[in-house]
Amino acid sequence: MRLPLARVFPSTALAALAAACAALAAAGPAAAVDLVGTWHVLVHYKDRTAPNPDAERWEDRVWVFEREGDRLRWVDYPIVVFSDESGRFERLGTNRAARRLVYWTPSPEQQAELARGPKVNSRGSKSKSLRAAGDGWESTTSQQRSASYLTYEERWTVDAKERPVFTRTDVLGGALAEDAEGRTRWETQQVENGGAVLRGRYDRDGTREGTFVMTRVGAVQKLEPTSEEAQRARMREQFMDQFGRELGLEEEPEEE
Repeated sequence: MRLPLARVFPSTALAALAAACAALAAAGPAAAVDLVGTWHVLVHYKDRTAPNPDAERWEDRVWVFEREGDRLRWVDYPIVVFSDESGRFERLGTNRAARRLVYWTPSPEQQAELARGPKVNSRGSKSKSLRAAGDGWESTTSQQRSASYLTYEERWTVDAKERPVFTRTDVLGGALAEDAEGRTRWETQQVENGGAVLRGRYDRDGTREGTFVMTRVGAVQKLEPTSEEAQRARMREQFMDQFGRELGLEEEPEEE
């Protein structure tokens, strides 16, 4: 004989059971963020080693994640170019530009440009194929340690749980030398807009600390070498390469 559920459990018990089920569902593991696609990564930070450590600094780049069979390819474009660079750089004279020491965020027009697909300069871009490792991905190396030479290696890892953590470690060392290591870490603390926006903490070697926001955007548009935008970017890069450090200006851009 089947009895109605209401006769087996009083209404108060049913309400408690429903609340318990809802709590269990809410406590369950959240789905991992799908990283495949194109992302604009904006960092706001302060540099305690700089002459003006309280200055507001920023950097931005574009990351692309692509699946390659059972591996994940991570492409990093450190030079992002906008049709309107308002708020990003200030001119110091003819063909001279420096990154503004203020926390820049994209204007509505710049946000729309990113949504259509960010323009990037391929100069300085890097790419690594990552293999699955535990709950994430890691790069591999085939370099052999030598007793006669120092070797430089970059290790890229992604902890792909519900709040992704991206780490890039630079290692300089050799078979007979102690390794010198630097590390940059983007640790997601909030996932918003259905996984399309990631916010969190940024740390580079414990000296550059701040926050980052990572936003899913349109597919990358690489600049043609003859385009006006590419020429402007090249002129900035050439100047900063030659004179930026001597004048104490922010590099455009700084590669990891």
